[in-house]
Amino acid sequence: MMETRVLHYFLKIAQTGTISQAARELHVTQPTLSRQLRTLEAELGTPLFIRKQHAMVLTPAGSQYQSSARQILAMVDRAKQGVQQSNDDLVGTIAIGCIEANAAKLMAAAITQFHHQHPAVKFELYDLDSTDINERLDQGLIDLGLVLKPNETEKYHRYNLNLEDRWDVVVARASQFAQQTDVRLAMLKKLPLLVTRNTLVQSELSEILGLPVDHLNIVGTQNLVTTSLYLAQQGVAFPLCAGGAFIQDTADLKFIPLHGARPIKQQLIWSKQRATTDAVTEFIRVFEAIDQHD
Repeated sequence: MMETRVLHYFLKIAQTGTISQAARELHVTQPTLSRQLRTLEAELGTPLFIRKQHAMVLTPAGSQYQSSARQILAMVDRAKQGVQQSNDDLVGTIAIGCIEANAAKLMAAAITQFHHQHPAVKFELYDLDSTDINERLDQGLIDLGLVLKPNETEKYHRYNLNLEDRWDVVVARASQFAQQTDVRLAMLKKLPLLVTRNTLVQSELSEILGLPVDHLNIVGTQNLVTTSLYLAQQGVAFPLCAGGAFIQDTADLKFIPLHGARPIKQQLIWSKQRATTDAVTEFIRVFEAIDQHD
């Protein structure tokens, strides 16, 4: 029977790209690591890496096994958390995927309060878009997801936030459009835009604008906005995004609200397919209480 230790070995080799570096980080010898990898490949009946002079490159089978190994280890960790409750003290790790929107500030407030009450619980935070959050929830890699509405909700428990965000277009302050107080449809059609890759949210935008999204000058899609801001600085393309993701405007960017757009709704979701740990259940309660209070 394969030990989880071997999965950690495999994932570390995939992450570092070399057995020597993986061995250093794992604090084992190179011969030990090489032997474990050969044994694993023999057990699976297929090579997981292509050996090159200075790198170990995953084969297609290796890439698939990497995804499976991550899921297995995540589920093992969740199982451990489920049995580590003692004397009513909460322990374990809560993994959360969060979209770029102002609900990230609410999430930070909930984590802060929860940490004061239950310092033994640790958090894993991931900046993801709604599509990635859904996939990781389905795979058991995260416990909770903070997503924009609309979103696929049939598979998930959901809590609708009272907090709302707004649609903004990000432009360079040096741009001819930077003096605008809002962005109307005529102006929007002139801009080279970057929009979310999420098709459900694209449909929402189409309804807001009263025309199909593909009637706009869309030069690309994005999952996260941060990298796109560099394109806005250069005037190459302008992200259409939830403006509350950023605490304040950067020195050379301006976030201009989309005229007439209804507010962005957001949800906290978690899987219906697997039970939540006591720590996750309590965190959801804390999160909802803070949102309702605010």
